[in-house]
Amino acid sequence: MLNYIKAELWKVSRRQVFYILLALLVLCTAVFTGTSSLKGFPSLAAAVSNTMITGFLAAPLLVQLVDGGGADTLKNELSFGLSRGRIYWGKLCASLLLGAGICALLVGGSLLAGWLLLPHGAEGEAAWALNVVGFCLLGALPVWCGLFAMCHTLALLVRSTAAWVAGYYLTFFVGQPILVFLAMLLFNVYEATETFSLVTAILMPYSLLMPAVLEDWLTSQYQLWCWGVGLGWLTAATGVGMLIFTRKNVR
Repeated sequence: MLNYIKAELWKVSRRQVFYILLALLVLCTAVFTGTSSLKGFPSLAAAVSNTMITGFLAAPLLVQLVDGGGADTLKNELSFGLSRGRIYWGKLCASLLLGAGICALLVGGSLLAGWLLLPHGAEGEAAWALNVVGFCLLGALPVWCGLFAMCHTLALLVRSTAAWVAGYYLTFFVGQPILVFLAMLLFNVYEATETFSLVTAILMPYSLLMPAVLEDWLTSQYQLWCWGVGLGWLTAATGVGMLIFTRKNVR
């Protein structure tokens, strides 16, 4: 399995589109760092804490770097004796490692540059800002994993990249908010109760990455929601993906 993951990451490193995307992300991060640093390092760290939603937006792009063209090579991989389980999990792990590496580069680079070059403000202010960033990253990690797993499943099962990427964004931005609205009408819930907020988080996991939610849930309960929802999506997406992928007719 480890060799397969290494091979997948090596293939990504040989693709020109990877470096184009990476350069674009680094450029955007540099601009973001510059514009968020006007009030010192605490201001920059606070801004970084509010960018967790970008993992949701970038998930299809990063998954596609690994899974792109996978439909054309699956037959060859299977003919060499690789099991479908190893292919599925190997590509998923490669996608997660790629995403984690890029996240570490962008977030770590931004914070390191700010820490070295910017004033730290009042005593303890910079340390507290870093703690908030760590808290947000800890909560975002399982949610990102769940979203990556769903994108990976779609990439392997849907041959058209445009179709599954469009479906991904439409489902979350259009379909799931409609489900939440219907749930409000069905259960006569018109205020943000704790139960309804949890249902919203389950149906729209990206809502846990939004700054408004983070302000309300900088607690252990927020972490519990993130890990429960994120691992739930990871388990569901992987279970459905493996079930269909093992029965899929590879041409």
